[in-house]
Amino acid sequence: MRTSGILLFIAYLGFISLGLPDAAHGINWPFVRTEFDVPTGWLGLVIAAGGIGYLMSSFSVGYLMARLGVGWLLVVSSLLVSFGLFGFYFSTSFIVFVLFSIVIGMGSGAIDAGLNTYAAEHFSTRHMNWLHAAFGVGATSGPIIVTTVLVSFSQNWRLGYGVLASILFVMALVFVFSRNLWESDKHAPKKAEEQADDLPAITQLQALKHPVIRFQIVFFFLYTGVEVGVGQWAFTVMTESRGIALATAGTWVAIYWGALAFGRAVFGFLVERFSVDQLLRLCLAGVVLGALSFSLNIATYMSYLGLALMGFCAAPIFPCMISQTVTRVGKKYSVHAIGFQMSAAVFGAMTLPFFSGLIGEQFGLTFLAVSFLFYAVLLFSLFHIILRRAA
Repeated sequence: MRTSGILLFIAYLGFISLGLPDAAHGINWPFVRTEFDVPTGWLGLVIAAGGIGYLMSSFSVGYLMARLGVGWLLVVSSLLVSFGLFGFYFSTSFIVFVLFSIVIGMGSGAIDAGLNTYAAEHFSTRHMNWLHAAFGVGATSGPIIVTTVLVSFSQNWRLGYGVLASILFVMALVFVFSRNLWESDKHAPKKAEEQADDLPAITQLQALKHPVIRFQIVFFFLYTGVEVGVGQWAFTVMTESRGIALATAGTWVAIYWGALAFGRAVFGFLVERFSVDQLLRLCLAGVVLGALSFSLNIATYMSYLGLALMGFCAAPIFPCMISQTVTRVGKKYSVHAIGFQMSAAVFGAMTLPFFSGLIGEQFGLTFLAVSFLFYAVLLFSLFHIILRRAA
């Protein structure tokens, strides 16, 4: 329908805009820390602050959607991200900078969980994969925009954040004008799910008691820990413990992330032709094989093959698991469940790579690589537990 097509287009724009600020810190940080005279490692404080804000809003997205509705939630959240980015532009101290990172995290968490919740109920699994690929487009475009501003305007890091803030403000205006469309049920494709609206509302506590939801929370915690952790530590493992040249290692880490984005585009076609759960089973097995290849490192090319295989096979896992949430737990539970999943995903991305780093520091980088194999095996096992519980 026409309404569904318009909202799908806006959702793609939303995912692209959501990805824009993600990698901006990596480009701007050398200039930010110089101006505020703080150590290099304090970037971790900025990222942690954003993570705290994200956890706060995404965990409560079910409550927020019930109070505000999807349309106004997206409007308010986009304005928060824009406000936080403008706050970076005007920050007078590092403490103020960190506080605005919390604001951005709160906005991003609500947009991410809100859009994923809506998409899981109203869009196909194919579009869920492509929406997450669109996020990758935004995450790739953000550094390009910031770098262009730095080069063109005498390394003015503030202006880069200002440009991103302006883009998010425009996105907020798009959500303002489309806010009523998000509340329309005319585009809902699944009549069976509409009957669930007559059931009593589910509270967060009730949702947390659902056995499938609890396993899904652990699954998303582990998944993002693997995805982000491999991307963060692969370069160090290859260069410092395997003697691989810097340029070569950097290229293969880029291939890992590229395979992740490319895979989401490819699996967007495949999910319409094959069973989603069967694809997930095969892809999770592929992640295990890739982690095994990378951790054993029988030959140098095994590290490369393992990275590429992990990136490609991991591609559909996050969007397909989100998309299947409504099927596994029902519409009434899914609003809270997806919020919990997004929170667990961020928490996993923040903590598991850190724990793997501690393992590497204590026992060596070989064991750091093995830790991701361990997580991957747990993921594969958890998936089958979720299938049995959902059935």
